[in-house]
Amino acid sequence: MRLALWAVLVASSMPLLADDLETLSVFNVNFDFKPGWTLQLHSRVRTFEDVSALNQFRVGPIVMVQMKPRFTALGGYYYIEQNTRHIHRTYPVQRVWGGGQYRFLRGESWSVDGRSLIERHISPNFPDYWRWRNRAMFTFKSRIGTPYVSGEALVQPGVWYGRYTAGLQWQIQKRILVGAGYEFRQAPAGPNAHIIATFFQWTAHRHTPPHID
Repeated sequence: MRLALWAVLVASSMPLLADDLETLSVFNVNFDFKPGWTLQLHSRVRTFEDVSALNQFRVGPIVMVQMKPRFTALGGYYYIEQNTRHIHRTYPVQRVWGGGQYRFLRGESWSVDGRSLIERHISPNFPDYWRWRNRAMFTFKSRIGTPYVSGEALVQPGVWYGRYTAGLQWQIQKRILVGAGYEFRQAPAGPNAHIIATFFQWTAHRHTPPHID
């Protein structure tokens, strides 16, 4: 909670860096059916226009498969209801994506992961396009939780832009993970944004190894 309040104060004190204040709320449900295989049901709600209007709602499945001790293959699909600024007219978007995540460095309490994804954006409201994204994330396990910072570069036809995040996650129960953070998001079109993010993840099913007497 303190982190979220701090992020709001920082965002409101830097109007020259971005023209909008937004929120992002993520809810995930995980199903671990066997070792190294996870099905995640992902959903998120995002606001914009200084937290006064719905920006986006999306939902869809994500599959994560640990191929090697340090490498995880990722793939997913989102159905998105996207709102337009000022006009406030929603339209559908479908996104299909895939890629992988690799742990480049690790210590006893910290790690550095790299993630690369390729996405296809499909909608009747704009020409379909591809987007490529590459992210590096540093995480550190501490007594108060798991702090993280990340930087991501994204490119779509003719446009490069970045996203930068910092936050903290807490394992409040064996199957429940929560978090809060701040993101500065550059926009390919329109104003940039300061985003206050919250995160909730529930592991509904966890694989249990067979018991051997």
